[in-house]
Amino acid sequence: MLDTATLFYTSAAAIFVMALLNFITWRANRNFVGIGLYVWYPVCLLVGIIISAIEAPQQHDHFITLANFFFICGSVIHVLAINRFLNYNGLLTYFFIFVSCCLFISFTYFMFIAVDISAQVLLIDLHRFVEAACLFYIVSRYGRSKYPSASLVYLIALSMSLLVFAARALVMTHSEHTTQFDNDWFSVALLVKGVLAPMLFAAGVALFCNERRELNLNQLTSKTQKDLEIRGMFLSTISHEIRTPLNGILGSAQLILNQASTPKNKPYCEAIINSAESLTLLIDKVLEYASLEQSDEALYEEDVELHTWLNNLCLLLSPLAEQKGVKFELNYNLAKQACYYCDHQKLRQILINLVGNAIKFTDQGKVTLKVDLLHGGQEEHTLSFSVIDSGPGIEEDEIQYLTEPYVQSSAGKLKGGSGLGLAITSRLLAHLGSQLNITSHLGEGSTFSFAVKLTVGELSLVEKRPKSDNYRTGLDVLLVEDLELNQKIAIEFMAEDEHRVKLATDGRSAIELLKQHHFDVVLLDMNLPDFSGQEVIRKLKTMDHRNHRTPILAFTASLSPDEVKEYLALGIKDIVGKPIKQEKLRQALSDSQSNQTPNISVALKDVLYDETAAELMANTFAEQELISIYNEFVLSARNKLLRCQQLVGNDKEQCIKLLHRQASTALQLGFNRYGMALKKIERRLLDGKTIDEGLAEGLDLWQQSLEQYLKFMRSQTLR
Repeated sequence: MLDTATLFYTSAAAIFVMALLNFITWRANRNFVGIGLYVWYPVCLLVGIIISAIEAPQQHDHFITLANFFFICGSVIHVLAINRFLNYNGLLTYFFIFVSCCLFISFTYFMFIAVDISAQVLLIDLHRFVEAACLFYIVSRYGRSKYPSASLVYLIALSMSLLVFAARALVMTHSEHTTQFDNDWFSVALLVKGVLAPMLFAAGVALFCNERRELNLNQLTSKTQKDLEIRGMFLSTISHEIRTPLNGILGSAQLILNQASTPKNKPYCEAIINSAESLTLLIDKVLEYASLEQSDEALYEEDVELHTWLNNLCLLLSPLAEQKGVKFELNYNLAKQACYYCDHQKLRQILINLVGNAIKFTDQGKVTLKVDLLHGGQEEHTLSFSVIDSGPGIEEDEIQYLTEPYVQSSAGKLKGGSGLGLAITSRLLAHLGSQLNITSHLGEGSTFSFAVKLTVGELSLVEKRPKSDNYRTGLDVLLVEDLELNQKIAIEFMAEDEHRVKLATDGRSAIELLKQHHFDVVLLDMNLPDFSGQEVIRKLKTMDHRNHRTPILAFTASLSPDEVKEYLALGIKDIVGKPIKQEKLRQALSDSQSNQTPNISVALKDVLYDETAAELMANTFAEQELISIYNEFVLSARNKLLRCQQLVGNDKEQCIKLLHRQASTALQLGFNRYGMALKKIERRLLDGKTIDEGLAEGLDLWQQSLEQYLKFMRSQTLR
C-alpha cells in the first residue's frame, strides 16, 4: 500500500511544477489560443489537492465537496483549453460540460441529502473517466495528424487515466468513507491523477506548442517561397512585357531626333532616349535580382589560382578606369601560388559589381582592390577582399540601407542607376556565407569589404594556362570598338591571356591614344561612329605618333573580297572577323608579333540561328545577363529594321550606322543569315548603290530567324 499522506504532498509538488511549466509555456506562446486558459487547469487541481490533504484526517463533508468542485472545474478547463487549441467546437464539449454539472449536483445530493459513499466515489470516477474519454477522442481525431509527438504523450496519459478510474470504479463501489483513503486503488488513482498525468500533460502541452510553432514556421516558409516565386514570375513577365513598348518609344524618339528640323526639339528627344535606356537597365537589374531571390542553388566550387585569376579580372576592368582617367590597382598580399576552392563565378560577379561601382563614382584619384589573409589554417583560409576608392563618400545614415533593393546614396542618385547593384552583391555574398561591410567618410572615399572562408586548393589540380610558346600573352593592345557587346567579349577574351587593353570608342579617341602611348598591336573596328577604319589608318600616315611600326588588325564583319583587298593594301596585318571567336583572336594577336602569313578565312555557318553562339559567350556573361542581351535584341530587331526603312531616304548615314550595329550584334548572337544580309545592305549603301527590296527581304529573313530561335528555346525548355 502506498502512503496516502506522502502521495498528497507529492501530488501537490508535481501539480505545482506543472503550474510553473504551464506558465512558462504560456509566456513563450501567449498568442496560441487555449494556452492562457490551460494555465488555470493545474491551479484548480492544486487547490483541490490542498483541500483534500487538509480534509483527509478531519473527514468534513463541506471540504470534500469543495475539493471535488475544484477538481471538476479543473477538468472542464482542461477540456475547453485543449478544444480551443485544436480548434474543436463540436457538441462533445457542451455534452461534457452538461455531464460535469449533472455529476456535481448528484455528488452534492449523495453527500448531504441521501448520504452514500459508494455513489460519491462512483460519480467522481465516472466524471474523470468521461473527461479522459472526451479528450482521448478529441486528441486522437483532431490532434494526431498535426501534432504527432504531443498527441502520443497526451494519449498515453489519458489511457492511464481511463484504465485506472475504470478499475477503481469497479473495486471501490462498496467502500466505506472511513476506509476509502486506505484503499490501494485510491492511492494508485492519486498517483496517476496527481503525479504522473500532470507531468505528462505539462510535457504534452509544451510539445503541442513546439509543434504548432514548427507547423507555423513551415507554413510561413512555404508561403514565403510561393510569394517569392510569384513575385519573381511577376517581375520577369512584366519586365519582358515592358520591353516591347519601351523599344518602340526608344526607336520613335531616335527617329524624331534624326528627323527634327528645329534644335528646340532635340533636348526633349534626348531626354526620352536617356530615360528609356535607364529603364532598360533597371529592367535587367530587376530580372537579375528576382532570379537571385528564387535561386537556392548549391555552390559550384573549382580550384583557382587566385593571383592569376585576380590579375585577369583586373585586366578586364582596367579599360573602364582608364577611360575615366582613374588609376586602378591590385594590392595582393598572399602567396602568388595560393590556390583555393571557390565559386569563382559568384566571386567574379561580386568583385565586378564592387569595382565597377567604385570606378563609376570616382572621378579622380584611384580605386584599389586589396586582398589580405585574415586567418590561415591547414585546410581553410579566411580572406578579406576590399575595394577602396577616393570617390565622394557616403552619408553615415545612408550606409545601413545601401544593401536594400532600390536604395541609392545621394551620390548614386546623381550618377544614376537602378539601386540594385549592392542588393545583388549582398545576396551573392549570402550564398558564400559572408556579408558586405561598408565604411565611408564624406570627401575621402569609401571601402566596401567582405571576408570569405575558402578551402585551400592543390596547386597540382589547377588547370594551367597553355605555354606562352603556343601563343603570345601580356601584350599592350588598343581596342577600337564602339559596340558595347563586342567590347566586353573582346576584353574578356584578351584578359584571359593577360593582355593589357586600352579602349577607344571612336576614331578620334583612337588617334589620341596612339599619339600618347605605344602599343604592341591595334585591334581596329572598320566602321566607327565618326571615321571608318580606313580613314583612321590614312590619317595616321599623315601625322606623328608612337605606333608607326605597330601592326593593325581589322576588327570587322565586312569580309567581301574587295574589302579584304582594301584592308591588305592599307597595310593591315590580319583580319579578326565578327562574330568574335576566341581562338581566331588569340591566333591573330600572336601572329601580329611575328612574320606569320595571316589567315583571312572566317568560318561562318550558313544557318538562320547558330545554337553554339550562346555557348561561346557563356564564360563572358552571367546567365541572366546573357538572357537579357538576347531578349533585348529579339524584342527590338524588327523595330530597328523598320526604322532603317524610314531612315534610308532621309538620313542614309544614320541608317548605315544602325545597320552596322545591328549586323554586328546579330552575328555575335548567332543570327548568321540575318546578320550577313544586313552587312550586304550596309555595303551597298556605302558604295552608293540602291538597296531595292533589301530591307523588306531582311524583315522576312528576321521572321524566319526568330522562328528558328524560338523553336530552339522551346526545345531547351522541354529538356
